[in-house]
Amino acid sequence: MAIFSRIASIIFLVAIATFSGGCAHVVNPKEAPEIGLDAVGPFQAGYSVQFINNQPDTTPKLFAGIGGHTYLANYNEWTQFYINQFSKELTKRNVTVSNESTNVMKVALSQFAYFQGFAVVRVNMTVKLESSDGKWFKVYEETDTSGWSMGRAFGSVVYHSIEKILHDREVIERMRVNPVVISPVTEGK
Repeated sequence: MAIFSRIASIIFLVAIATFSGGCAHVVNPKEAPEIGLDAVGPFQAGYSVQFINNQPDTTPKLFAGIGGHTYLANYNEWTQFYINQFSKELTKRNVTVSNESTNVMKVALSQFAYFQGFAVVRVNMTVKLESSDGKWFKVYEETDTSGWSMGRAFGSVVYHSIEKILHDREVIERMRVNPVVISPVTEGK
């Protein structure tokens, strides 16, 4: 009887150690849907931009823990994926994306979050665009859902955030090759 009790105790401890340890998953970018020209049309000629990955941290960071599973993301890798997707969308719209452009825009993704609900998952992420001198920046707090998977939710949040930026005239005007300077109108002249 003592041997049975001892074996049961060992099995119990092994089970506790196995189930409490869980699994760690590093989530890598896979794909995001393309934005159709019917959603955001082409721009006139005269736009160019150079993107710089401004997310130096390559250490996978924890962004969710659910049921013994932990999820981590390499924000540098995700930022480069985002830059590549954004570049493709701009190129389709007549914007020259080149390392020769004087319109430099630094990009950084951060603050991922994942929430699992009933029949739907939600992801959040922060996108920061910044001028090379740091005097101008814009932050987008983005969220999206999927009824399928975390991967689809991340693809969807990338898609919708890029679409939102393509509609943001302030950001697009920063890509103009020869910016138009509008002088303030003075009354009485």
